[in-house]
Order: sequence, then structure tokens, then C-alpha cells
Amino acid sequence: MEDSVFTKIIKREMPAEIIYEDDRVIVILNLFPNTEGETLVIPKQQIAYFADLDDETYHYLMSMVKKIAKTLDATFATLRTCVLIEGFDVPHVHVRLYPITNGHLNVAQGPQATPEELKRVGDRIRASL
Repeated sequence: MEDSVFTKIIKREMPAEIIYEDDRVIVILNLFPNTEGETLVIPKQQIAYFADLDDETYHYLMSMVKKIAKTLDATFATLRTCVLIEGFDVPHVHVRLYPITNGHLNVAQGPQATPEELKRVGDRIRASL
């Protein structure tokens, strides 16, 4: 299988604003956010469909999603953080988190963020982590 864009980020072949990383997951800001703080939690193992994850990886991934959601809640004073599991545009499981402050969820792609915008938002989130 060809490396996904996320695998290339994990291998540091492509840049990303990394919020958190350990040996099993990487957490990055979305390059095309429509919501400030839109974050992706990605298992390092490249698997296209979440139901194909082994149980241990799935449970760890979701525990990290919960931790990051609580961090986004604290950082952005959200009503709640919405969660969407994806895998169509990029054939690599990823969980997209939207910190919602206005009661409306928009899952459309936003404009590309600048590196400076991503760093500013990333610094805010990491300070709450």
C-alpha cells in the first residue's frame, strides 16, 4: 500500500502542526480547518477503515480522542467537541475533532491555514494539554 499523507507526516516527509505524539498515535491540526482548533487524531498504523483496527488500537485511539476532546473543550470553551471518524479522502483512519462554540457543526473543508495560524492555535492547545 502506498503511504498516505498521514504516514508521510508521521515519517516527517511532510510538515504538520503536531499537537501530541506517542508510539501509537499522532495528533495534528487540520491544514484546511473550518473550525478553529479542528484536530485530527491518527493511529500510526495505516489502515483504511476503522472497523479493521485491532481492538487494542481502536480502544487506545478512542481514549486519545477523549483526552484531546477534553483539551479542546478547555482551550476553546466549547459547548462540546464533535467527533467524526473518517477514511475516504485519505485511506488512513483518522478521527476529526471539531471544537464547537456556536452550536453549529460544519464539516466542509475550510481554507488552507498558514503555518503561523496553525502554530498560534497549536500553542494554545498544547498549553492546555
